[in-house]
Amino acid sequence: MSSRKHLSPTDSKRGDLLTSSSTSSLKSLTGKSKNSVDLNGHDRLNEPKLKLFESPLAHERRGSFRNEAQKPDSFINISGPLGISPKPSTEKLPLPNIYNDRSDDKEEYFVKNNGDSDMRETPEFRRYEEATNIELFYDLFFVANLTTFTEVTDINSSTALKSYAGFFCILWFLWVQVSLFDVRFVTDSILERVGKAAQFGVMVGLASVGPNFDPSSQKEHTFRSLAIILMFSRVILGLQYAIVLYHVWFYRNSKTPLVMVVGTNFVAALIYLGTLFAFKKGTNSKVYIVWYVTAILETTINVTISANWKVLSFEGSHLVQRMSLLTLIILGEGVIGICKSISTIVETEAGWTAPLVVTVVAAVTLLYFIYMIYFDWMNRAQFGTFRQELWAFLHFPFHLALVLLVEGTAQFIIWRKIAEVVARINTLFSTTGRTFLSTGDTNSVTLSTLFVNATNTVYAEFPPKFARTIYETQNAIHTIGNATFNSTEQSQGISTLFSVIRDSIFDSFNIEPPEKKMKRMAVVADDPNDEWERHMEAFKLIFVYFFIASGLTLILMNILNTISRPKTTRGDRIRICVYFVFGVLLASVASLVTTDTGFGSAQSAIVLPTVALVFVFVMTFGYTKLL
Repeated sequence: MSSRKHLSPTDSKRGDLLTSSSTSSLKSLTGKSKNSVDLNGHDRLNEPKLKLFESPLAHERRGSFRNEAQKPDSFINISGPLGISPKPSTEKLPLPNIYNDRSDDKEEYFVKNNGDSDMRETPEFRRYEEATNIELFYDLFFVANLTTFTEVTDINSSTALKSYAGFFCILWFLWVQVSLFDVRFVTDSILERVGKAAQFGVMVGLASVGPNFDPSSQKEHTFRSLAIILMFSRVILGLQYAIVLYHVWFYRNSKTPLVMVVGTNFVAALIYLGTLFAFKKGTNSKVYIVWYVTAILETTINVTISANWKVLSFEGSHLVQRMSLLTLIILGEGVIGICKSISTIVETEAGWTAPLVVTVVAAVTLLYFIYMIYFDWMNRAQFGTFRQELWAFLHFPFHLALVLLVEGTAQFIIWRKIAEVVARINTLFSTTGRTFLSTGDTNSVTLSTLFVNATNTVYAEFPPKFARTIYETQNAIHTIGNATFNSTEQSQGISTLFSVIRDSIFDSFNIEPPEKKMKRMAVVADDPNDEWERHMEAFKLIFVYFFIASGLTLILMNILNTISRPKTTRGDRIRICVYFVFGVLLASVASLVTTDTGFGSAQSAIVLPTVALVFVFVMTFGYTKLL
């Protein structure tokens, strides 16, 4: 009898490693280990692993095997009297692969059912339980874009806030469109890698136009370039879906939905291209709003089609994991922001106070508890096609609120330190003024000398960054020393000196005031008092959007939790109502900044600890047993 060689489990694992690719995931539902030698004796290890064209189907394409000749059976059926052995043959009969219990069954199943074409009108696609390597690599470009845009954008005015939210909208919907394709149809082939390289180029293009994205002050080349980039991204997606359409062309129930998706992407590309001609030099066009509307509509159409046709269903995909990974990315952006704020403080002044330490601890606690609440509330199992798609779509407002929350958290750490420094400066100058008054002296020159000494003390610890600061300081000192004692002119000089010093402190901590709208021909520098007022307006804005974002984050996490739950108990319903109330209360705190008392509290150290305690309560209440 001829000997037959079996592959050991070690050889099987080795073959599995050698066949891994850029689309491999840690746990693929269809990626079980394969032998290096198949039933026909072909050495799979020596075959090329990267093809020009790779099918996303979990079986053979109907158009390819419908016309194929019937494959011979792997085993010979022997008929005849029992106990009589067949005629000896020197031909070696292949044994079934005992280490691969899926591929042979899959092949046999589709061959045997080739005649039942009417019963199989929906193809099956390969599904990955976890994000593939190529998807994670694409996420790096999203992270780089978000980090870069956050770094160059100071959210210190309502205009800057709108620009930040608008660019995040463009970036998020681009990412989600690519992810909706990847979680269902990702493969590894030369064409797929070329497509991914093109998507990487789109992300790099967004990074190049992001710093100049400002709808209130449009630059023609920036907005025209962005329109071309968006058009190009949808063309790529349309071609990728067209490749999938080719593979399912012979399936009666699969052609229509994919044709609709391909058409949606190309129509969106034409719309983006059409907006190109609306942006002209010297004008601010409102056409950019079409980008937001188009992005929302095309995503809605894609999700709606997926809910009504099984071929595009997200069932068995890792859509939930993709959304959770993006949540982690945004939380990571918050951690980066906190670390940058701490670095700025350490570089400017090494002194730490108890309120500042409490603020930093509260910031870290806030992000940590948001992370725990989100992932504790997340249902990792499949929870219905429509509910899963709605859950994914609602991540846009959730991620927008979360990114503003983490940005506000980092800003409040810097503002807490600035508030402490400004309080110390106020104390220093108040002490200087009281010392002068206690002597009974009314000489303005003596008063200005005392202020010069106090100013030098401040500038020794926080050196001015700009020559303009020194010039304005000297002018203010000169006004104080030459004006009549206790006159209006002298009071204005003292007020200007305080404003110049406080503005210099903001410069030391890299805090820029909102840009002032002024005539282009003006050459006179900003009034220091006006600059201080603009800093205070920026602080109020940060306070408002931080608390609104905090409340919306809690409310939206509550909604996501409710959608993903298979069923709710009485205790769950009570918790859902309590979380909603706390979310509304957090958002309503933003209105307190309009009052003098609220504005004073906003500058204290209780802001971040208050929000952090709310999320700590939510986490604790979630594990409290209710009757």
